Amino acid sequence: MYRGLAVLVGLWVGLAAHAAQFKALVFADAYDEWHYRNVPVARESLERMAELHFFEMTFVDRAKEFGEQTFADFDVIVFISANPTWLNVEKRAEFEAYIEAGGGIVGVHAASAIRDMPNPWPWWEDVIGSAFHGHPPKQTAVMNVEEPEFPACMHLNDHWLWTDEWYVFEPPFPDHLNVVLTVDERTYTPSADNNMGDWHPIAWYHEFGAARVFYTAIGHITEAYRNEDFLQHIYGGMVWAAGKQEAELPK
Repeated sequence: MYRGLAVLVGLWVGLAAHAAQFKALVFADAYDEWHYRNVPVARESLERMAELHFFEMTFVDRAKEFGEQTFADFDVIVFISANPTWLNVEKRAEFEAYIEAGGGIVGVHAASAIRDMPNPWPWWEDVIGSAFHGHPPKQTAVMNVEEPEFPACMHLNDHWLWTDEWYVFEPPFPDHLNVVLTVDERTYTPSADNNMGDWHPIAWYHEFGAARVFYTAIGHITEAYRNEDFLQHIYGGMVWAAGKQEAELPK
């Protein structure tokens, strides 16, 4: 009897030890004309990340594959220069239900809403928090860490030198978003119609109903997906969005 009990306990402990922290669905569009080169690099790096940080990941790079997923199966859904706006009415309703039930969302770079997109979905702008307006040519600039205790920024110094497309967002920028990174427009050359002035948010988080949403506008350049600081930035957002850590460290 005791031997059988010991075997069962050992089996239970073994299964518990191998249970993933959380389940993530990652969608990066291999057919996106501006970002398709990033997809294989992002896949390789995030697969390594999943092994390192012990979470379960499903990576899809086709819109059809994404539309076949059961969203409720995942703790967090990550969009890498992709978004769900093309979903049909039935899958949109399923995705909205996922958000309403408290699902986590992480948006990277071109996951942001665009108001003149072919399949408009104003709700997605509300989820992400703001809509993309435009950007000047790729340049090196200085980002400032506004919330160093947020999981996506804990590993960063106060200032982060980075090269990217510096996304500009439609005014007015919402007050309810918790901005964790800004870019200093004095450190690069913004164009006349693509600037935000002294306050240029580039990454933020917020709660959308029961859901946790993290968005970062950086991530255009393929080599970014081999950069450990950038990958840790994404992972920190995933951890928070999945509900595994509060925005601030315990006191």
